[in-house]
Amino acid sequence: PAVLLARAYAVTRDVFRMSSFYRAVEQLDNRVDAEVQLRMLIEGRRLSERSIRALVRGNPSHIDIAATVERFEPGVRLLDEQLDGLLEGSERQGLKDRVAELRGAGVPAGLARQVAAMPAQPAVFDIVAVAADGAGDLERATRAYFRLGSRLELNWLRERIVELPRANRWQALARSALREELLGAHRELTREVLEAAHPGSDSDEAIDHWARQNPDAVERSLNTLADIRASRVYDTTTLAVALREVRALIRQGD
Repeated sequence: PAVLLARAYAVTRDVFRMSSFYRAVEQLDNRVDAEVQLRMLIEGRRLSERSIRALVRGNPSHIDIAATVERFEPGVRLLDEQLDGLLEGSERQGLKDRVAELRGAGVPAGLARQVAAMPAQPAVFDIVAVAADGAGDLERATRAYFRLGSRLELNWLRERIVELPRANRWQALARSALREELLGAHRELTREVLEAAHPGSDSDEAIDHWARQNPDAVERSLNTLADIRASRVYDTTTLAVALREVRALIRQGD
């Protein structure tokens, strides 16, 4: 396990260019507030931790560092180039606000954009896996993944899970389990949407086609999320119920 984690860390370091990121943050010593630097470093650590978990989950026995970096680099570049157009609503505004906040604190534009994009970057591991399974090319899988997250309110659900308290070990484990289950469901739903899609259809057309095949389950899932949103009660009970309805969408036709 220690060797596997070390290899996963090396992949994360290389594919996201974390070494140059840490140097860039260190070079801001005495140029920006230390608290700003600390928050940037924490964001980088979160990206590394989430990416390491994704890599180990997908490669539980062995990780070839060079091959894995080569596999994921195109997805990272594509996501970085298209992220502004992939995010919607509050997520897109959040990206802009975070960049503006960091720029206002004296952080260079490129570094500010890199930090603001970090919360979305771990999605690349699931997107590349979907594309590699033949469900669609990389760009199509990327667009479908993010559009599905918006259409089915998966992004909103993920944010509520991330906000859960972690005051003790059990709360942290429960939060992590819910988050990993949601990520797995998001990945599988993206694969199913693309597999069911007509050739040449865009992401909205693909999702519409899939939703028409599963109308009751889609309506039930969205209604459950709406009820939870209206209640404003977000805990391991309500969010687990929401996640159950999301998972019920998978392979409805089987």
